[in-house]
Amino acid sequence: MNKLGIYVHIPFCESKCKYCNFISGIFSQDIQKRYVSALIEEIKREKVETKVASIFFGGGTPSILTAEAIGKIMHAIKENFNLAKNAEISIECNPNSVTKEKLKSYISLGFNRISFGVQSLDDEVLMLIGRVHNKAQALQAIKLARSVGFKNINADLLLGIKENKNISNDIMELKTAGVTHISAYMLILEQDTPLFNEAKQNKIKLLSDDESVAQYEKYLKALRQNGFYRYEISNFALKDYKCKHNLNYWECGEYLGFGVSAHSYINGVRYSNTENISEYLKNSKYKNYEKLTKQEKLEELIMLGLRTKRGVSLKKLEGFGYKVLENKNALKMISLGLIKMNNTHLYITSKNFGIANQIILRLVE
Repeated sequence: MNKLGIYVHIPFCESKCKYCNFISGIFSQDIQKRYVSALIEEIKREKVETKVASIFFGGGTPSILTAEAIGKIMHAIKENFNLAKNAEISIECNPNSVTKEKLKSYISLGFNRISFGVQSLDDEVLMLIGRVHNKAQALQAIKLARSVGFKNINADLLLGIKENKNISNDIMELKTAGVTHISAYMLILEQDTPLFNEAKQNKIKLLSDDESVAQYEKYLKALRQNGFYRYEISNFALKDYKCKHNLNYWECGEYLGFGVSAHSYINGVRYSNTENISEYLKNSKYKNYEKLTKQEKLEELIMLGLRTKRGVSLKKLEGFGYKVLENKNALKMISLGLIKMNNTHLYITSKNFGIANQIILRLVE
């Protein structure tokens, strides 16, 4: 292992968004306290010597916890793991759940990257999807984070909901407020979520597939014009602000996940925690182990690597016996201009990121 990522899952929310099917929800203060204790015990049981390159507190809404609780979890990590000098340490927050004092405490605990679930700068969209903040609160939270010392600030955006005639202005406003990284995702209607049911019953009308694609193209243009470089299918960064933690996943690096539903990948073995919070509180020691086959590792290498602008390492592919110039599907797609090769990597051309899934499926056949 040459670098390690740590993910901490905080499954608590003030309210459940209508589109969300993540392992998260509304829980009592007592459950939250018990969960933090179980989380710390789990962290103390896992000890590796490798330097930690990144830590990511995700959810749910990590910022729903008190700063003291976040501090206890961070203390346990620092006590049991060796952090790299330039480790990236991120925390996800909802705009309405942060205060100046809380943000200052994050800085003092070592957090140097913050991610806000903005989703949209259209108040009508925010209400439609069940968010509990508005545009003004989102921009204020970003500016507040900037004012206390955060230089690396991400905004999540959810696209494909309704027409937006202010795309260019939205991106400009986010950048002006202090955003250095944007994760822009197309809405996926997950079965049995409130939004799925409302759409099925024709209570709401969302953008069609063609309209969603057209909207995404407009976002791509606005992001480029504002200096946000696309380095992964859904992720855009100003110069020097790529997310190290996510890059580790896409490069098939190793990681430890703590908390309910969290996954880990060490020495070719993947293991995960229960998705049931009650079960996790009773026994956070239980893990579900899965040893990946050589073919599964190859498929993951291709699937994750080709999500990035850089692509997948030819050297790593050859390590699995996969020779691009001897693969008929790869040769066919190269001839069609769907994928390209340089001296070190195989990659999908930017204009074909929209059909990345189909390309990847052909490459792993």
